[in-house]
Amino acid sequence: MTRQSTLKGGSILLVAAVLSATVPAVGEVNRVVLRVNDRIATLVDYENLKNERVRGLARSEMSEEERQRQLAGVGIDTMRNLFQEMLLLSRADQLEVRIGPSQMQEAVESTKKSFGIDTDEDFEEALRQSGLTRESLREQIESSLRIQEVFGLEVYSQVGVEEEDLRRYYGSHPDEFRTTAAVLLREVIALESSGLDEAALSDLAAKVREAMAAGKADQLLAETQVDGLTTGWIDLGWVESGDLDPQLEAAIADVEAGGVSEPTAARGGLHLLQVLEHRDARVREFAEIREQLELAERSRRIEKRQAEYLRELEDAAFIVANPPPEAADFRAEWAGVGQPAFIERPDGVEPESESG
Repeated sequence: MTRQSTLKGGSILLVAAVLSATVPAVGEVNRVVLRVNDRIATLVDYENLKNERVRGLARSEMSEEERQRQLAGVGIDTMRNLFQEMLLLSRADQLEVRIGPSQMQEAVESTKKSFGIDTDEDFEEALRQSGLTRESLREQIESSLRIQEVFGLEVYSQVGVEEEDLRRYYGSHPDEFRTTAAVLLREVIALESSGLDEAALSDLAAKVREAMAAGKADQLLAETQVDGLTTGWIDLGWVESGDLDPQLEAAIADVEAGGVSEPTAARGGLHLLQVLEHRDARVREFAEIREQLELAERSRRIEKRQAEYLRELEDAAFIVANPPPEAADFRAEWAGVGQPAFIERPDGVEPESESG
């Protein structure tokens, strides 16, 4: 699986600067930058994760402006993600969450499939380009699965949505569920490219319109399409006001269901539009959108509960943080629920045991 960097110009220099600035001094590699309960992360752990993120940004197809914005904050983002992962994995340890061999193998195969990897050779190449080994990939997948299990046990299973809540929201936000008037259309075009003169093209369009209105156009269209005179049926689907060319919209303004517009000149030739059905503007019934509402509300509540849950884990954890200067502000707006109470030391000072 081949991927090419989309970096150009100044962003190459920025990535190089980020990478060169992240090489720790020999004596610092084992310095602990973060401890969460019994889990620790060293400076080299942090640097490896940050460099992996930088490589991912280099391969991404995001805009140059967005890439440089993310590169500028890569240290803070890396430290924040490391902290959240350590909190959740520590909780997985406490809950004795384990991933079985069959579950692991299924996840690995699913990962390969999602990237379109069919052979071992492709797999090895993908790992090489990602800077991973089979073992490191399995470790990443296992960590991800354990975190999912924790969320499943202590977040997802505890988030429910009551019918009364959905009905209350539905009743107080009618405009969100209002549909606009629309018509279901199909059309045929008598083609300018047919080579017919204006009079002959008008005669053809009139003949096709008559056949459409009578419900007998299929045979005629089969013949004229083969000769390059018409397009055959074109399904336009449900069309709302303002979606059509103004001339075509005016042509169907008074056409009843089943009726056909007069031949109307527009792009490509003379258009004949058949109105199959009218749909009036209305507020959708609760039963129609109940499932949609429940999914949206459940997602909102899960997102909120996840942030609260992370804060609860932080409050209950033993935490010592000694981040590099570039990541010193990783606590700002952490998890969207304010700043956790870290114990921080000046960079280069090994943290001692303290309660968080």
